Amino acid sequence: MVVMIRKQIRKIEGVLLLWLVSFAVQAQQYTVTGGNGTPLMAKEETAEKLEVYLLNGMANATISYTSSSTNHRWYRYQTNALQAEPVTAVQNGNTSTIRDVEAGYGYFVAESDVLSHYVWIIDYSQYTFAMQSLTVEGSCDNFRLSGEPLPEAMYYYLPASGRRVELERQYEISYRTLTWDETSLSFTDTPVSVTMTGNPFNESLQDDNGQVLAPPLCDTEVTLSGDLFARHFGVEQTVTSDTYEAVAIELHADTTLLVESAPNMTLGEGDALCAPAEVTFHAYANEPVAALYEWRIYRSDTEEGANNPLVLFRDSEIDYTFSELGSYTAEVTVYNRSGGCEASASFDIEITESFLEIPNAFSPGTTPGINDEFRVAYRSLLNYNCWIFNRWGVQMYHSTNPAEGWDGKKGGKYVAPGVYFYIIEATGTAGEKFSRKGSINVLRPKKVDDEIIEQP
Repeated sequence: MVVMIRKQIRKIEGVLLLWLVSFAVQAQQYTVTGGNGTPLMAKEETAEKLEVYLLNGMANATISYTSSSTNHRWYRYQTNALQAEPVTAVQNGNTSTIRDVEAGYGYFVAESDVLSHYVWIIDYSQYTFAMQSLTVEGSCDNFRLSGEPLPEAMYYYLPASGRRVELERQYEISYRTLTWDETSLSFTDTPVSVTMTGNPFNESLQDDNGQVLAPPLCDTEVTLSGDLFARHFGVEQTVTSDTYEAVAIELHADTTLLVESAPNMTLGEGDALCAPAEVTFHAYANEPVAALYEWRIYRSDTEEGANNPLVLFRDSEIDYTFSELGSYTAEVTVYNRSGGCEASASFDIEITESFLEIPNAFSPGTTPGINDEFRVAYRSLLNYNCWIFNRWGVQMYHSTNPAEGWDGKKGGKYVAPGVYFYIIEATGTAGEKFSRKGSINVLRPKKVDDEIIEQP
């Protein structure tokens, strides 16, 4: 039991000591003043306990330190805190202050039982962003900026490792582009404004999320503002490029299928279409940058199909009717004004094989909606003709559309029940000929008042 109590006491002492150290670390505080405007803490290296401050000029620059102690020993370093040199300070109670602070140094106070924190000073007035010109260079998939003169890099040194680190600037980049609206199927003019950290003159522009900025899709000026340190001191500058002539292409394409849908049409396997299938192909691109559209429709189930297109058409929209069995590709390519950039999209079209099945009976006028019309079951039939005759050879019905059905009437009245004869001729998508003859039974109770009297 005694041992357990001692362990608990030691544990409490350890927690109390840790709390006291934590309180001492939190209690210490640096205050940086001087220069034109309020100094800016531009970066905090938490692991190194380093705060990087920018001053706009070093006039009257001071650093003050306050803690529970009254004995502060000040030091400064250039590259490594282990090689620090002492600095004279003025003590006033629990606060001490150093004057004549110089840029390019890290300053800190050494206190017993307190982990040192560090302050690095940079004179921002020596690195002000002052660009005179801005140029935009674009390609098919990105764009970049160049300008003169280039901003000079600002550095600081980590106190423990002595590693040199660049203090990255932040800029705002603004321009206009076009964005695609799926609802209206059109492009809309859109302003773009992004903040980026680091060199704005890299090979490709990236935002602070690491995303490469897409090149503008319309002619636009590009404005570079900054850096944001300069904004803090009220000396921000803005430079705007000449009008950039866009080259990038963004393409969207879709199809509209114009085909009759009928309850007696059977579907092909998968996404295969029934012939004749009239398809309208649409292409949308960022005009006027997009200057030329080229559609190619070819057989994709033959080796030479791509080299021998069925259609070569130069417009943003094309109608084409597929009437033969097989696989097809419709491909659109859009070129920019100089022909140096392009974008493509393609659609695969499958036309199914033909099919024809003929019923042998129906009951007109007796069960509405249920087997009350003579309709063939079909798929992909071309040049269709259907004749129906009575037993004396009188034509009762004729149609050139397999989607249509015979309602069992002649002259507006139902025909008499009995056996009738059909002749059906059609062409299939593989060029095959359908020639069918047979009989059809009309099943219906006799009602003299609404049926015609058949005469030879």
